[in-house]
Amino acid sequence: MAENKKGLLIVFEGTDGTGKSTQLKLLASALQDKGLPVISTREPTEGKYGQEIRALYSNRNKVSLEEELDLFIADRKEHIDTLLAPALASGKIILCDRYYLSTIAYQGAAGLDPAHILARNAFAPTPALALLFHAPVQTGVKRITENRGEALNDFEHEEYLQKVALNFEQMDFPWIKRVDADRSIGTIHQEVLQLVQALLRRNETE
Repeated sequence: MAENKKGLLIVFEGTDGTGKSTQLKLLASALQDKGLPVISTREPTEGKYGQEIRALYSNRNKVSLEEELDLFIADRKEHIDTLLAPALASGKIILCDRYYLSTIAYQGAAGLDPAHILARNAFAPTPALALLFHAPVQTGVKRITENRGEALNDFEHEEYLQKVALNFEQMDFPWIKRVDADRSIGTIHQEVLQLVQALLRRNETE
């Protein structure tokens, strides 16, 4: 496969427990094996604002909804300035675990207007592809609590995640590809690989 001519931003989205982080790692390995220039990253980042966001996982009531959104926006701007924009400019393939679709879905489920959230993200590069993983919310919660042995954080309670899932379902951006995440890891990986290979072929011919 020829090296892509320009950088690509591929984002992995979905409710918690859909296995998107696992699929990102598998895709990164597959693309690296082909000699492609891949960078894996995630949001919230490990930066100053990302750490403030992670502190909300155990106590979300410390800030207002708008202040919470401000943190996500600040973290994303820093992420774009320091990593995403330079990597895209140098022709890298970026795999990002969560991006602004998650902000629309999660902060929208908390009570903010999704259109307002989207407008606040107007500065962010549009993904070439968003892989939107969907599985029953109960399945995701079970994976978190039983498979991982973790307690649910303030962003993961089932009733809230049902609202998040509905927000994801209502999204209709042309660059979204929906992936059934209620299947085996290997089956999902093969579908993800096919979708990304199709994107790479298109990118080479444009």
